[in-house]
Amino acid sequence: MNSYFASVAQQMNPLLRGKPIGVGGKPGTRGIIAAASREAKKRGVKTAMSAYEALRLCPELIIVDGDMDAVVETTNRFLDIFRRYTDEVEVFSVDEAFLDVTDWHERYGGPVKMARMIKADMRRELGECITASIGIAENKLLAKLASDLQKPDGIVVLSKSSSSTGLFVRIGLSDPGVRFETFDEITKTLPLTELCGIAERLRIRLERIGITTIEELGRAPVGALIDEFGPVAGTKLHLMGNGEDPSPVISVVDSPKSFGHSYTMPADVTDREILRKTLFALAEKVARRMRREGFSGRHIGVYVRYYDFSGTGEGMMRKNFTDDGLEIFRAAWKLARPLVGTRPARLLGVHVSEISHRGQIPLFPADRRRVALIDAADEVNDRYGERTVEPLVTLGMILKRHVSGFHHALPVSVKRK
Repeated sequence: MNSYFASVAQQMNPLLRGKPIGVGGKPGTRGIIAAASREAKKRGVKTAMSAYEALRLCPELIIVDGDMDAVVETTNRFLDIFRRYTDEVEVFSVDEAFLDVTDWHERYGGPVKMARMIKADMRRELGECITASIGIAENKLLAKLASDLQKPDGIVVLSKSSSSTGLFVRIGLSDPGVRFETFDEITKTLPLTELCGIAERLRIRLERIGITTIEELGRAPVGALIDEFGPVAGTKLHLMGNGEDPSPVISVVDSPKSFGHSYTMPADVTDREILRKTLFALAEKVARRMRREGFSGRHIGVYVRYYDFSGTGEGMMRKNFTDDGLEIFRAAWKLARPLVGTRPARLLGVHVSEISHRGQIPLFPADRRRVALIDAADEVNDRYGERTVEPLVTLGMILKRHVSGFHHALPVSVKRK
């Protein structure tokens, strides 16, 4: 993904789009920029640069807090898109994944056409700010290298050598907008650190034995590499230098046991109306995440932590599964109301468990209209930013960024009714 944390921030807030932004370090502190938008990168702002230096290079830089909830949700959503095209999806990091499309690409007209379809799905479902650079190759090492060759939003096909033209023939050399490269050619001058797995410390060790480029690594005798780095690392480096990677794509998908959010309030609260609105906002966030990931649930739980750090929780089982924030709130407030209003509360939490994949369309017309309304609101918020459309009761209410999201139950035993 391209400028991922910054792109997510721009997608969530339309006012940030087209502007140079940095995620991270606050002005006047020793903080660093964790991620820079494309606009900021054009002005020289880089990841891990101090906020002071970034503002010196780009005085109009807007520095914002990162929203890990939004990042994780966006990651889960693009992974869902990938899994429509292949069962073999390996999560490499929060913004990277490997797809093995060996048995799937032909039904989509080849890997390049598949890549274009994935990009189209991402633009439609995640928004115009979220883009990806896609590398297509015969193994993970080369695919990762290819994905880094053309940013942002590129498609690069990387063949192992000029003699192995089969991949190019199958894909079509004339495909416009696609960059075609061979490993033999590009590695003549590429630095060692362009290969995934070779960081700065390893680069220094390799340079000490006279290896400064990927091409030189490929020509180095495997015995010399084994003598220097041992049999495992030495053999792996020899394979890497020759564009070889036998490791498979490993797909692991864990279904969540529950969805939840909690919020620590800026001050201890006894006002039931404030607590009610806070719980409604949390229920909406939980429901939004569930719908994005295609789940619903039927056990609703709440947790209250008081001013003295003591806490209590309650839970109830519904007859039907739901991913509707209003229904989750109604159940949660029924549970929470007796627990709040007398003792000052500092934290509220709501979670949904007994999870199942999202069910069928409701039978009754009123319920179908409600689902259609929710889906339409989700589509607007996906495209134009969170809370573009929201319930009137939460209008103007801001939950500060320390709202936590979790894929597990709250750490408290709750009574089931």
